Amino acid sequence: ATTTVGYTYPNTKRIWVNTKYFNTNPVTSVASNLMHEWLHKVGFSHAQSYSTSRDYSVPYAIGRMVSSIGAQF
Repeated sequence: ATTTVGYTYPNTKRIWVNTKYFNTNPVTSVASNLMHEWLHKVGFSHAQSYSTSRDYSVPYAIGRMVSSIGAQF
């Protein structure tokens, strides 16, 4: 079983979302992950392995903001 929520590659416009995640999580979480992956598309990155600084990277920080904003509706 994978824990990967979503991913993308630099050489494609596609963003993949793990079906298990997509089908079992609120739309705000899915939107958060899509924003996180889109930010990778425009050049933002983070450490591959977990580190405390990873939580403060642009993809994770903006992803959390999207989730927070979406939760208001």
